[in-house]
Amino acid sequence: MFSILPVNRKGILAFKVSGKLTDEDYRQFLPVLESMIREFGVISLFIELEDFRGWEGSAAWEDFRFGLQHDKDFKRIAIVGDSAIEHWVVSLANFFTRTEMRFFDRSQAQEAWDWLEEKPEEEDRMRPPEPYRNILLATDFSAYSERAAQRARELCAQYGASLQVLHVVEPVVFYSDGYDPVLADIPLADDALMVKAEDSLRRFAERMQLGKEVPLEVQWGAPKWTIVSWAREKGIDLIVVGSHGRRGIERILGSVSSGVLSQAHCDVLVVKP
Repeated sequence: MFSILPVNRKGILAFKVSGKLTDEDYRQFLPVLESMIREFGVISLFIELEDFRGWEGSAAWEDFRFGLQHDKDFKRIAIVGDSAIEHWVVSLANFFTRTEMRFFDRSQAQEAWDWLEEKPEEEDRMRPPEPYRNILLATDFSAYSERAAQRARELCAQYGASLQVLHVVEPVVFYSDGYDPVLADIPLADDALMVKAEDSLRRFAERMQLGKEVPLEVQWGAPKWTIVSWAREKGIDLIVVGSHGRRGIERILGSVSSGVLSQAHCDVLVVKP
């Protein structure tokens, strides 16, 4: 049978399982579990096994079917008991669910609670960072960008990562006395400028020995926003950019590199001279 344990921990349902589980046990218990899932979304379970003797045939199927339907609704499941057979049941269950599940001896009940209550940020600190797989080099062809290219090339070799290179052609902008930008009356993208930028990017990639297979891209727009948007669209996990970029009005509005650093969804490496 199932017995709800009176605990006051948000997002965690605690219950005791004893004897042999029957269809009737599930008919009474599952509505309680589903109600909590509707209230909290993803929840964790604390399950105490006491004299547990398994399932009746159809009850075992009901348990398996419910687990498949609600697998995504469980964050963690801690099972507390004192039997080697119970431990084996947990090990077997791990083959049929993506939910993180652990068995704790009865003397480790507090450890089970601590594990269930770990905050996501604590888990992130414990988890080693993933190696970089997709690196974006943002360049303006300056000497600062050359240093950034060298660093990006080193990181790709170190992690076996793929590299993409992006140059952004910035529209001509005038500024009023109040520093409000006013676009000049020119086409959205000048073909001659784009062709020149593409040629400069090819020569830059050759000079920095980035490799013939590296994708080279020229985009039109505000550099910091375009770099951030492009990185998100392409699944980039590291942006490498030179620290150069403060010129004219940007001394007030902030550099391209600092804008990318503050807005990017992924890691950003700003390479200094």
